[in-house]
Amino acid sequence: MHEYGVALEIVRMATEAAEGRPITKVTLAVGDLSGVFSESLIMYGDLLFHDAQPSRDVLIAVNRVKAAFRCSCGVTYSPPDIFDSCPQCRGVDRTIVDGNQCIIESIEVDDE
Repeated sequence: MHEYGVALEIVRMATEAAEGRPITKVTLAVGDLSGVFSESLIMYGDLLFHDAQPSRDVLIAVNRVKAAFRCSCGVTYSPPDIFDSCPQCRGVDRTIVDGNQCIIESIEVDDE
């Protein structure tokens, strides 16, 4: 359910950035480790953008960002399953280097 709050903030930020121009497309980067379900985010975003600009549809595109880790042995890897250990040393002492974001990559507006 927290996707509603995330979508609300995305609509607020996009609307502010558009400076009154109609928004046509918003592209997001959503990481596998972000805890955000893309389908729910799109659903809420559609509803909220419709309320913000009722006469226009906004395409919401989501680019999935795979999880990536850096192991204490120095190897950076993207495992098929986030619980997999390091392919080099089989260790699990790692830090996240990618895949925990939920960001607006771009906003397209109609300048007509």
